[in-house]
Amino acid sequence: MKTNDSTDKSIGRSVARNMSVMFSAQAVNWVSSFILLYFLPRFLGSEDYGRLYLALSIKMMLGLLIDFGGNYLIPKEVARSQKVGSSILSSYIILRILLWILAIGMIILFSNLLGYSQHVHFLILILAIGKLWEGAYSAIGAYFQGIERMEYPSLGSIVERMAVAIFSIIALFLGADSIAIAVIMATGALLHLIVLLYFSHKIVPIKYAFDFKIFGLLYTGLPYFLFSLFSVIYYRIDAVMIASFTSETVTGWYGGAFRFFDIVMILPLIYKTAIFPVFSRLWNNTEGKLQHTISQSLRLMIILGLPVALVVFWFAEDIIQFFMGLDEFGPSVLILQIFSASIPIIYLDIILGSALLSAADRQKEWATVGFIAIFVNIGLNYVLIPYTQSAYGNGGVGAAAATLFTEVFMMGSAFILLPKGYLQGFKPSFLFKPALATGVMGISILGAGLLNLYWMISMLVGGVVYLGALFLFKTFSNVEVSLLREFISVEHIKGFLKLSKEPN
Repeated sequence: MKTNDSTDKSIGRSVARNMSVMFSAQAVNWVSSFILLYFLPRFLGSEDYGRLYLALSIKMMLGLLIDFGGNYLIPKEVARSQKVGSSILSSYIILRILLWILAIGMIILFSNLLGYSQHVHFLILILAIGKLWEGAYSAIGAYFQGIERMEYPSLGSIVERMAVAIFSIIALFLGADSIAIAVIMATGALLHLIVLLYFSHKIVPIKYAFDFKIFGLLYTGLPYFLFSLFSVIYYRIDAVMIASFTSETVTGWYGGAFRFFDIVMILPLIYKTAIFPVFSRLWNNTEGKLQHTISQSLRLMIILGLPVALVVFWFAEDIIQFFMGLDEFGPSVLILQIFSASIPIIYLDIILGSALLSAADRQKEWATVGFIAIFVNIGLNYVLIPYTQSAYGNGGVGAAAATLFTEVFMMGSAFILLPKGYLQGFKPSFLFKPALATGVMGISILGAGLLNLYWMISMLVGGVVYLGALFLFKTFSNVEVSLLREFISVEHIKGFLKLSKEPN
């Protein structure tokens, strides 16, 4: 079945409005992220940076216990019914407080069992305390996602990231170590929560009432929780295994490459945040709108993922040199190049997973895939980390390869699980045209390099050539060009800048 232009515009306008707001915020967040990426490794050194990265990875893995699937369940239910979603939100906030208490105990036990240093113990505990604020603001942000109003969570994110960047740099110049940075990160999360509470009191109906039915949510949110937990474990277990098989220095090399890799992952995550409630609203649509939206979403991820992968691979050495310095983080270059191969695959996996969790109601099956992925990733890490540490003196290479193979497994499983017909609108040209444009982009970057242009200028030239090639190959329809103009409209940016006023 086909969808008409008005349908495309209706869905596209909602996505464009939210994405333009989030990109406006992300422009600020990217600046703060790159600033931190520049200062943290240089001032902390590979060893202390490795401690911080390890603590952050453990916090993320065990912190998923606090979420218990709410970041998927809340926006999905709110998109389908705001009344039901409001009840779930209020219950989840209370649930997260209870789970946070349990998580603190688990984190302390986990840290002691693995025999980490006292320094790492303190880092984990400080970041775990900050997880309480993160759990609260992510629940409220999930409600905003469900009603497709992402300007307020975006503003909270800006306040958090700017505060963390500014005060971290000051602390580093004053001689602070990773413990001070962890304190600043936890405080930044609290500021994020305060901003959301200020703007949400007239929009988000939080009752703060304890309802014993809350325990029924444990079963309702179990598939979402399990997939979130499993995906974060296989995505972050690398740091724990590298620290066990190698050293904090090697963990720092891996963490330096992963940090940049993590930053470029924000592109599909922003789109997922905007499209997830749309998938949820269209879950029972019989006119082909859902299938069309999924196919177009995958096409967009290909358009974004291929050039990003090429840029990260080509300029990996320049990136590491600029942000961290090759003297201490030279081994991060090869790790980052391996990560680059994972980029387009992960971009696709994020959309496929969102479709399975929100529209196709394949939560249990997708959670099972996530569970299997843990063993795939751990098994690969168990073999590849010691091997590459012995052969190359860099176990991070094996961990990066394990991530790549695991994402390939996830993508193949997702395609198998998608219901029949969900990809009926996907055309070969969706892959062929961006791939051809990426090839043209590569030639232009090579030519810029032969002219000895600075790497950032070469990268900019490549981006302009890629965009021009996409238009030359008629990759975009008239509707999409119209939506692109709306996406970058000044009115959206002006609306975001007026957020200092109290919402009506």
